[in-house]
Amino acid sequence: MKKTLKISMLSLAIVSLAGIAGVNAQNTKGFTIKGELTGLKEGDKVMLIHSIDQRKMDTVFQTVKNNRFELKGRVKNGADFYSLRIENKRIRYNAFLDNSSMVLKGDAEDLSKVTLSGSSAHDDYQRYTAIMAPTTAKIRSLNKEYRDARTAKNEELVKTISKQFDELEEEQAKLTNDFILKNPQSYYTPYLIFNGDIEPSVTEPVYNGLAKVVKTSTYGIKVKERLADLSRVALGIKAPDFSALTPEGTTLSLNEVVKKGKYTLIDFWASWCGPCRQENPNVVAAYAKFHEKGLNVLGVSLDKTEGAAAWKKAIADDQLTWYQISDLKYWESPMVKLYAIRGIPHSVLVDANGIIVAKDLRGKALHDKLEELLK
Repeated sequence: MKKTLKISMLSLAIVSLAGIAGVNAQNTKGFTIKGELTGLKEGDKVMLIHSIDQRKMDTVFQTVKNNRFELKGRVKNGADFYSLRIENKRIRYNAFLDNSSMVLKGDAEDLSKVTLSGSSAHDDYQRYTAIMAPTTAKIRSLNKEYRDARTAKNEELVKTISKQFDELEEEQAKLTNDFILKNPQSYYTPYLIFNGDIEPSVTEPVYNGLAKVVKTSTYGIKVKERLADLSRVALGIKAPDFSALTPEGTTLSLNEVVKKGKYTLIDFWASWCGPCRQENPNVVAAYAKFHEKGLNVLGVSLDKTEGAAAWKKAIADDQLTWYQISDLKYWESPMVKLYAIRGIPHSVLVDANGIIVAKDLRGKALHDKLEELLK
């Protein structure tokens, strides 16, 4: 979700007041799923799995009788994602559950056609997925075209497809913004906010407009915590300094680079990151156009120690002629926590004093901003 939450405060206030009363009452004791799936055998085990973190799973299971089963549990705060699985089958059904009484029906051999009714949170999840489906399908199709173009070294086609990616991302952002604006009472809304590009100055008023019970939900709490993390790298704040090794093995800091130009683009990337490599030609073009006018770029790689050779090769292959550093610590890099990074490519544009003036500029948006600043 790029550049999301471009919402007028008046519109937000009107929609919020209309939507707060719409939060469905739930069974505070927990949820119940009464299921009936054809194609199950007597004694098959149906499991409902909730990932607490990367190392711990909370699993509810029930043995099937006459193709029927009943699963019970409790969502701690509002709503969260669960995965329905059948033992010894690789397929699964993802559900965004709240503490409601639900009915699940379908065919065990094709969980993609399963229906789950009774949960307003899951209804919102499915509604959003349906809204995004056409754009998502286009992006999947373009991914193959992009890979084929790179393999064929068709640079013109690569540029054309990259532009199409940018347009589709903008379309996704608009659709997501619209959903967030219209659904302040939905438990799925803070999930979308949390998984988007949060900017405190824009996101905080949107968060404040959410229904009270939504704010105290699992993802409402995460949005609040995320806003706190991002406050140290918000627009208008001096970018925290950091340093790491160049490919040649010398130490280079952000402050050293900032002093050498009018603006510095801090570009977080990695050799293994497909979207980063897709964006690199755009950054190369921007650097060629604006370097003489005062633009510097500091590439910060999140490669692993064993990926050092791949990092250096990617720099050469993609013709990244600007400053490059990495501590080769992957997602364990202190720079990830310092800049509250959750995904790459991620960029931060700072002025000659190190003040953050823009973030996550990609495609045409990067050129437009630099054109504005470096006239």
